[in-house]
Amino acid sequence: MNTLRGILVVSHDNRTFYLPGGGAEKGESQKTAAIRELKEETSLETVACRFLFEYESFNDNHEVFLIETCGVAKPSSEIKYIDYFNGSNLKVSHATWEILQVYNATKVTKKKMA
Repeated sequence: MNTLRGILVVSHDNRTFYLPGGGAEKGESQKTAAIRELKEETSLETVACRFLFEYESFNDNHEVFLIETCGVAKPSSEIKYIDYFNGSNLKVSHATWEILQVYNATKVTKKKMA
């Protein structure tokens, strides 16, 4: 979720932040899992969801979606903190940093093509 304040990130401990998400349950698509995890972690309702790209990190494979939401983000489930990453204000996980680098590069490339 990209906002004027930055990219929505979540944390269990207020030290390292991650993009919302998690694994798919048995029989669940990655898109459905992304929507469910976002709601479980932030209480946000999904308005639209679009697949962006797949990213392979050191120990996991990530399908990345851009999700438009409504509501007010508030921590729920195992998440204790919600914040907005603007590029340098928070410590984010290595995989989150790399995913955001790919996302930002994709945005720049699309702007140049327009």
